[in-house]
Amino acid sequence: MKITAFTKLILVLAVTAWVFLLPVSAVASLLVLELVILLTIKRDRMTMAAIGTLTVFTGMMVLLQLLFGSPLYVALTGGLRMFVMTTAFLCLLASTRIQDIAQALVEKFHMPYEYAFMLTTALRFVPDFLSDSAITLDAQSCRGYSNRGNAFKRLYAYLAVVKPLVMRAVAKSDTLALSMELKGFGPNTYKNRRPMKLHLGDYVTLLIVIILSTYPIWVKHI
Repeated sequence: MKITAFTKLILVLAVTAWVFLLPVSAVASLLVLELVILLTIKRDRMTMAAIGTLTVFTGMMVLLQLLFGSPLYVALTGGLRMFVMTTAFLCLLASTRIQDIAQALVEKFHMPYEYAFMLTTALRFVPDFLSDSAITLDAQSCRGYSNRGNAFKRLYAYLAVVKPLVMRAVAKSDTLALSMELKGFGPNTYKNRRPMKLHLGDYVTLLIVIILSTYPIWVKHI
């Protein structure tokens, strides 16, 4: 069932609300469903790395909550909610083109085109930045780069990677700005595209979103 970028954005926003409205068991089921969808859509090295990084970050967040005196149940619930919200966002990026997200923001959410382009461009640069960091690290390692020693020595040595990485990112941004200027980027950029129309799958998904979003209301009266 194919749905538009607008419905996917609504679904991501709804998941963000569901993690606070639905029971913990339902939130855990959402996480399993999201992981299945994400690995079905895009199962590559970058996706696995993103899931692994998110898992480590969630574990660190749970540990910090425990250190500051939060009960174990509260810490685990908070980590689960954060994991579900972030995974929903990863599913959106893996299944939707950046151009469609920008068009949905401008056309359906009436966001100013400058902000929509800025947001989607930042999302587009994330995988490119990660790829460039790996390439730069390999290139510097061939030139004798080493990150051994204490934390201060490692931090100072990492400047050899950060400097060319930043210069590469600045060069890409300059090229992008020049390309936008030459192509006449402006208010009509997204208006010239085919209007985004909702289909049966969108309406079914939106109906499910409404039903689950009103769960605390109808479960109270049934």
